[in-house]
Amino acid sequence: MLMRRFFTEPEFIKDGIAEIFEDSKHIEKVLRMNIGDSILVFDGTGTEYVAKLTSIEKNLCRAEIIESQKSSSEPRISVSLFQGLPKSGKMETIIQKAVELGVYEIFPVIMDRCVVQIKNRAAGEEKASRWNKVSLEASKQCGRGIVPVVHPPSTFDEAIKRLAGLEVSLMPYEELGHQGLYGLKEILTNDHSAKTFGLLVGPEGGFSDSEAKKALDAKINTFGLGKRILRTETVASAVIPVIMYQNDEF
Repeated sequence: MLMRRFFTEPEFIKDGIAEIFEDSKHIEKVLRMNIGDSILVFDGTGTEYVAKLTSIEKNLCRAEIIESQKSSSEPRISVSLFQGLPKSGKMETIIQKAVELGVYEIFPVIMDRCVVQIKNRAAGEEKASRWNKVSLEASKQCGRGIVPVVHPPSTFDEAIKRLAGLEVSLMPYEELGHQGLYGLKEILTNDHSAKTFGLLVGPEGGFSDSEAKKALDAKINTFGLGKRILRTETVASAVIPVIMYQNDEF
């Protein structure tokens, strides 16, 4: 029988006991679990714990850890998504799907043609806090071993610098894509030993000319996505599975 799976912060796993706060009401009132029931606990760092419930309360459940194991659900490669900020509501969908598909971390990026504007650092951190909750829920739902971090919004230049530190950087861009040396399949085949990937996706209005030039100057691989134009909220869901497939993760 499949064990129920719950999340807790790493600091709440100590002395052979896992303390569960956020899901305690769900355990007690919805699932109506009993003391002695076996559960899986994960802490977002790639480790899972087989445990047995020892106390069940409305705001706190405790479980005795029987054994720990490395999560088997995490990809061997790391894919970082650099997503141009879309209109309100779309970012949550992008995060959900990217987490389900195995993305390692997400960088929202402020670009020239973004409709959404971030007024200040505090506003960006507030959005990131909400987005990280979306990532957590998606991780719990799909059985991830980690909770991918959604960083506060960054500038395009900051994104380019981070992309330069990865082994393979990718940018779907129709205006330059078919002028590149290779298509997506060829790029991934040529870099078959790479372990770190970055995917740069534009907002609804696409990349500006100056952004495209910066990406080219930084040697980011540009490619087209066929004869159809994809919405910004579709791109990551189309490209990440290809990266995973080419690396034997699907």
